[in-house]
Amino acid sequence: MDANGNPVVIEIDESKYFHRKYHRGQWREGHWVFVGIEHNTGKCFLAELPDRTAATLEPLIRHHILPSYHIICDDWPPYANIDQIGGGIHLHSVIVHQQHFVDPDDPDIHTKNIKNIWICTKRKLRRQFGTFLDLFSSYLHEFLLCIRFREEGMFLAMLRIIADNYSL
Repeated sequence: MDANGNPVVIEIDESKYFHRKYHRGQWREGHWVFVGIEHNTGKCFLAELPDRTAATLEPLIRHHILPSYHIICDDWPPYANIDQIGGGIHLHSVIVHQQHFVDPDDPDIHTKNIKNIWICTKRKLRRQFGTFLDLFSSYLHEFLLCIRFREEGMFLAMLRIIADNYSL
């Protein structure tokens, strides 16, 4: 619950990185990534996935999302039972993108933030002029650090963390 006693709203989605689109270009295996982002705080997580099945996604939802959160997602079938995870500890709203991107009855139910995260992460990885498959998870961690410390700056944040943990 947030400071006003309302459930914290979090959007979740999954996407594939480094695959070819529209059957163009060199074929690559790619990486599935699961992401969640809170509406009000912008806190987010990224997790690499072996696949997008419910058996894979449900433990990640339990691990990363606290009970009583309001989860917003698209109509991907493995998300159908989110409101039953842990005996119904989450609220659940679904956006069917074929119909609309924002719920016409409640403008706060949307997946705009999650789509923005996908654009930003994929753009950052493209700007690197190549990536190594073995380092893919470290690229995701670096992106999360950049988001977390964007206002303070990575270098100043690193100095503050060192100072807090290794005082003289």
